Amino acid sequence: MTKRTSVSGSGSLKDVDMAAAEQSVKKLKVDQPVYAYPKDNYTIQSEFLKKSKFEVLYMATRARAEVPRLLLEYVGATYTSAAPVDWPAGKKDTPFGLLPVLTHFKPDGSAFTVPEVPALVRYLARLFGLVGGTLEEDALLDACFQCAVQNVLDVLVMDIWMKPDPKKKECIDAAFEKLAPYFDGFERYLVKNGSNGYLLGEKTTFAEFPWFDWMDYFYSEYPEHMNALVSETVRPAVHKLYKRFGSNPRIRAYIEGGRWEYRPASSFIGLYSTGVSVDDWEQAYEFYAKTLELQCVENVQPEHGGEGGRYLEFVANEQEKTKFTVYCAGKSEGSKNDIPKHNTDISFAVRDVNETYSRLVKKGVEFKMPPTEMPWGSMAQFTDPDGNVLTINSLPVAVSKDK
Repeated sequence: MTKRTSVSGSGSLKDVDMAAAEQSVKKLKVDQPVYAYPKDNYTIQSEFLKKSKFEVLYMATRARAEVPRLLLEYVGATYTSAAPVDWPAGKKDTPFGLLPVLTHFKPDGSAFTVPEVPALVRYLARLFGLVGGTLEEDALLDACFQCAVQNVLDVLVMDIWMKPDPKKKECIDAAFEKLAPYFDGFERYLVKNGSNGYLLGEKTTFAEFPWFDWMDYFYSEYPEHMNALVSETVRPAVHKLYKRFGSNPRIRAYIEGGRWEYRPASSFIGLYSTGVSVDDWEQAYEFYAKTLELQCVENVQPEHGGEGGRYLEFVANEQEKTKFTVYCAGKSEGSKNDIPKHNTDISFAVRDVNETYSRLVKKGVEFKMPPTEMPWGSMAQFTDPDGNVLTINSLPVAVSKDK
């Protein structure tokens, strides 16, 4: 049999504990979405399906396996996302020597394996009732599904990914021009259904998942092009479907929660600190430590700062996780890195400063300071639309204190 490994990062194959996944939904702190769809709170009713387990066998990447994964997340099924350890040797153990492959482990101990994305997605859709009620409705769903998984994919492959320079603007422009008619057709079907965020009545169907997956990918990789393709004013019915899926608690937790390595957690962990910039750090230390009686937990001289520069962290009590920082840039003459002077500072903790920097630059964010190593970790600074300076900071490392 094909050897498998979990792609959750643990190195061992195990079923996803959906109870834990539901907890991640509850812990996901998000604002109330603009579009609220109570009917999307799917609950598995069948005891057979409650006790069933599924495995999606594919490489540790999104690609062709993402639609069945999204569907399993949406319904709240228990499933494993697994990757082959030795794929060349394991090809012979799959029906057609291709991935992904879905395996349904039934409560009676038997297992049923389904290859090919269209077949395995429709199998799941029938199990969980995400299909139409008539031949005409199923034909509509089949057509929309096929357009997304085949036609859209063909354009991406031929007009971007197979080009010598896939990042060339002309290639991307041409590809999105070819994609427009497909999104026009999908828009017309959605409008015919009432522009309510659904393709069929007020019911989620399997045909919607690949469209959401593509849009999620496009907004991440080609935000400028995607905003011209789908927005509240351009193909608004498609945009509403995208927002509906994005507001689903399980889908959002899956995308942002980091349970799988191919779906890393959101770059931003939380607010690390808020503070001020000062000209005289010793005077500031006296005020915050002595007058306000805050506890100083960090007092270091930045290696890349100017002469007389200082970085201090304060907390009100030992339980406080968000720091209040005081930063003195010092004299910039001769410094290796001239950190912008500003009156206040807000710093977000991120998992990886370099990765977050690359992601934000791709989205058009302007950085005043690129990723730089500091005594307390890596940091970078950028501005918001109004010019406010914001900082991203890696998880702090231990440093010596001299106060």
